[in-house]
Amino acid sequence: MIKKMKLTLTPFLLLFILGACSDNEEATTDEGTTPETEEATEETTETPEEPTSQLELPAEDEVVVVVNGEDVSGKVYNSVARQLETSLSQSGEDVTTSENAELIKSQALTVIVGNTLIVQDAAEKGHEPEEAAVDEQVEALKGQFETEEELDEALARTGFTMDDIRKQLREQMMYDSYVAEEVETGEVTDEEVQEAYDSFAAASEEAPSFEEMEPTIRQSLQEQKQQEAVMVRIEELRESADVEEKI
Repeated sequence: MIKKMKLTLTPFLLLFILGACSDNEEATTDEGTTPETEEATEETTETPEEPTSQLELPAEDEVVVVVNGEDVSGKVYNSVARQLETSLSQSGEDVTTSENAELIKSQALTVIVGNTLIVQDAAEKGHEPEEAAVDEQVEALKGQFETEEELDEALARTGFTMDDIRKQLREQMMYDSYVAEEVETGEVTDEEVQEAYDSFAAASEEAPSFEEMEPTIRQSLQEQKQQEAVMVRIEELRESADVEEKI
């Protein structure tokens, strides 16, 4: 089963940034490899076969879902679906089954609708960021690339434009502001932290001390509580929303 994914726009941007960073690292490795090393590597390393995807991806300009009158394109859906498929594969699940393909489709639409509803409500409640703040985020993103050519290549690979990226960055800022100010999240208690540590320690032969793990456990539990609160808010927004799935 696919776990509930964090309903943010971050996966889209990570797909864009990490893909470029990965390519840069591969290029650096290739430059430092001698012909002899390459030959030896080819002889000893077998490239695993990629699993055959069962995803049915719509055209990038096709409308996949309409949320309160706002169209969401196939480009967005395909990015989310591929990200979910990768996560499922990395968890050891078989992504070649039609059952999991349907599960990915369902989760992708859930993520997209949830994100859209949150951003729409954030706009209504005045969480639009200043353009100067968006500019800073755009420049920070560009800084992930050594040259403008690398940025252009990454954009071409993902199918995104800088306008798409700017929109996503703006919506991510709206989402973060909205969740921080509009979604009430309960505090993590000491008892909850202790219980989580005890469960971990019982399943581990050599668990670190409670003092070492306490900050990490507390942060993880806080993020979990926040995500649960966000899910509740999305369900509330869905009750009065007009959502029409097209695929």
